[in-house]
Amino acid sequence: MSNLTFVVAVVIFTAVLLVQTSSSECNLKNKALKRKIKKYQRKCLLNGFQSSIGCEVGEGQLRKKAAKKCGVIEETLKKCDYSCPVDGSWSDYSEWTSCTVPCGGGSQSRDRSCSNPTPAFGGADCEGNAEETQKCNLQDCPG
Repeated sequence: MSNLTFVVAVVIFTAVLLVQTSSSECNLKNKALKRKIKKYQRKCLLNGFQSSIGCEVGEGQLRKKAAKKCGVIEETLKKCDYSCPVDGSWSDYSEWTSCTVPCGGGSQSRDRSCSNPTPAFGGADCEGNAEETQKCNLQDCPG
């Protein structure tokens, strides 16, 4: 009788483990996932839902029932490894380099990087130039 109890316990444990494993995986096909993302953006984010996956939030305040639905949608998106796009933004410029010449007109430059934050998950790259150049030491050389 104890062998039978052991076998039943193993079967139940395995079934529970399978349910837990399958519930943590994405069960949406590509088209369904895209629809779910659009719904999340339109019905949740634009209406003030406080995202826990780094999404920008619009104005507004959702009712409890709507917020709960949005939470369920977000959990589904998490299982599908969805992250909101992060647009890149420039860092501060570095210090100007030394002038290329002591007199007679030279140049110097400084740069910045698209790392504040770095674009991620399909977000936009920084616009503009990463480097600036200016003229320096324009005075005539003596002699």
